[in-house]
Amino acid sequence: MNRSLPLAAFSIVFFCLPLTAQVPCNQNCPERRTVSVNASATATAEADLAIVHVGYKLYGADAKAAYASASVTSNAIMQALTGAGVAKAAIESSSQALQHTQPYELQQIPLGSEDRFKRQFTVIQSWTIRVKPDAAAKTLNTAIDAGANESGWIQWVIEDESSLTANASARALANARIVAESMVQKSDAHLGHLVSVSENEGQRPFNASQGGVMGGFAMGAGQSVRTQPLAINSRRIELRITVYAVYSLE
Repeated sequence: MNRSLPLAAFSIVFFCLPLTAQVPCNQNCPERRTVSVNASATATAEADLAIVHVGYKLYGADAKAAYASASVTSNAIMQALTGAGVAKAAIESSSQALQHTQPYELQQIPLGSEDRFKRQFTVIQSWTIRVKPDAAAKTLNTAIDAGANESGWIQWVIEDESSLTANASARALANARIVAESMVQKSDAHLGHLVSVSENEGQRPFNASQGGVMGGFAMGAGQSVRTQPLAINSRRIELRITVYAVYSLE
């Protein structure tokens, strides 16, 4: 007689195993019983890469004046970074644009003010800089001192997340086995071997092609004051993985 385990605790799937793929199963085929469970686990690690976002925003009375001012600031920032030891290959351009100043910005300046005349055109430019976490604060400070008045976003990254993924997956599968054994203890069946497993990734560590944990600030246009770096600490990265495991019942 077939034995059924409580459906409230877990589900058992009955199906016949044919002798070959071409031979249909009949009533004499042995039954195969399984239990399916979901389990999750997390793994954490210190970030080993910081992606620092720096940039500036400048204005001019006309396009040529705005561009000339931006050229000075742009080259000053680059020279400051490379002079501080940041490899040029670690500095990537993100965006740059010369455009008419947006009407909503000009509307915030009183009519007749000379500032409105001086801000007819806007230039923006930004870079991402890949450095070790302990160099993030110095890199940000160097760029700001050189004129990067819209800066501060930092992404904390694990460059090779394979070991973190493997750690979380192994923990999740171990948890799945514990859950399955606990469920089976409530019946007269015995947990057998692992039949199949699949996983769904939850919160992933940030990498360069995905969104992630950030924090930042923006200085007002035109500010460039040499100061000490901010007190910035790297973030711990957490990866959560959920597995769907199927075990045989004996």
